Amino acid sequence: MNTMDYYEVLGVGREADEREIKRAYRLLARQYHPDVNGGSAEATEKFKQISEAYAVLSDPQKRRRHDAGGVDFDFGFGAGGMGSIFDIFNQAFGFAGGGRRWAAPGRDLEEHVYIELEEVLTGAQRRIEYRRIATCEACDGSGAAPGSSPTVCTTCGGHGQVRQRQQTILGSMVTVVTCPDCGGAGQVIGEPCSECDGAGTAAVTEELEVTVPPGIKDGQHLEYADRGDVSAEGGPPGNLYVRTNVAKHEIFTRHNNHLHMPLDISFAQAALGDTRTVPTLEGETELEISPGIQSGEELRLAGKGLPDLRNGRRGAQVISVRVKTPTDLTEAQVELLQQLAAEEGLELRPPGDATIFDRVKKAFGGQ
Repeated sequence: MNTMDYYEVLGVGREADEREIKRAYRLLARQYHPDVNGGSAEATEKFKQISEAYAVLSDPQKRRRHDAGGVDFDFGFGAGGMGSIFDIFNQAFGFAGGGRRWAAPGRDLEEHVYIELEEVLTGAQRRIEYRRIATCEACDGSGAAPGSSPTVCTTCGGHGQVRQRQQTILGSMVTVVTCPDCGGAGQVIGEPCSECDGAGTAAVTEELEVTVPPGIKDGQHLEYADRGDVSAEGGPPGNLYVRTNVAKHEIFTRHNNHLHMPLDISFAQAALGDTRTVPTLEGETELEISPGIQSGEELRLAGKGLPDLRNGRRGAQVISVRVKTPTDLTEAQVELLQQLAAEEGLELRPPGDATIFDRVKKAFGGQ
C-alpha cells in the first residue's frame, strides 16, 4: 500500500488549489529533471516521485482517492499505465508531443527595489521597469511571417530527433541525434517573421507593480513566476526575482524583528531617574528611566519593533542606556561634584596636571 504523502512531496498544503499544485510541480521539475542533473539516479527518483504526486493531485478523482488514504496507483512508468513521467512533464509545461527531449527554461532575471526601514513596518508598493525576452507579438511566437505558419519537418517528422544507424565491429548500433534540418525544433519556417527574424522572441520593456510585504529583510527576494525570459527552445519561461534593499536608518539598527537604539543620559538622570521622550517608527513615546540605572542597561518597548514576515508578530524596541560624562564643567558644577564626592567619602587626589574633566571622571570611576 502506498503511504507516500503527495502533498508533502510537492511541498503544498492539503487545501492547495490546482494552480498552486501545478506551480509547485513546475518548480521542482525544473530542479530535478534528469537531463539537468546528468542522469543522476537520486534526481531521477525524485523526479519520478514529484511526477507521481502531480499526476494524482492534478486529477480530482485520483486526489479524492489519495485523500481517503491507503490507495495504490498503478503508474507503470516506462511500460504504459499512466504513461511516461516525461509525458506528465510535457503536459504540465504545455509541450506538444511526447518523448524525453528537454527544452531548457528561459533565463531568470533579477531586479531591485529600495525601501525605508519605516516601510518594513507597513509594507510598500513599487512600480519597476525591466527588460526581458518575450514572445514576439508580430508572429505570436511562431517565428513565421504573418499569414504563414511553420510546417512539420519532413526529416524528423516533427520529433526534433533522428535515428542514425551505424555498423561497427560489434554489430549495428543506433544513436539518436538532433535533427540537422530543423535544429531540434520539429518544424521548419519557410517565411521568417521580419520583426524577430524567425526567432519567435523579442526584447521588450515591461512594468510590474511590486508588493513588498511587512517584515521583509534586507536582501530577501520576491519571486514572480514566469516573468523572466521566455525560452528559445520552447521550454518554460524563467522567473523574475526582485531583491529588496532596506536603507540604513539614522537612529535604529535592526536585529531580526527587534530595533535597537542608543540613549544618552546625564549623571543626574541616571542617579535620580527621569522620563524621556524617545522616537519610534510610529512617532514619539514616553520612556521612564528608573533611578540608579547603570550605563549599558537595556530598556524595552514591547511591540515597537518590526513585524515577523510570516505571522506579523512585532518585536521590541531595545534602548541601550549610555551615561555620558560631561566634558565642559562650570565652576559651580565642579563644586557640586566635589561635594558629592565628599558625601560618598571619596578623597579626590587627581594628578597635578589633570584637567577638571579628568578629575571628575576619576572620581566617578571612569563613567
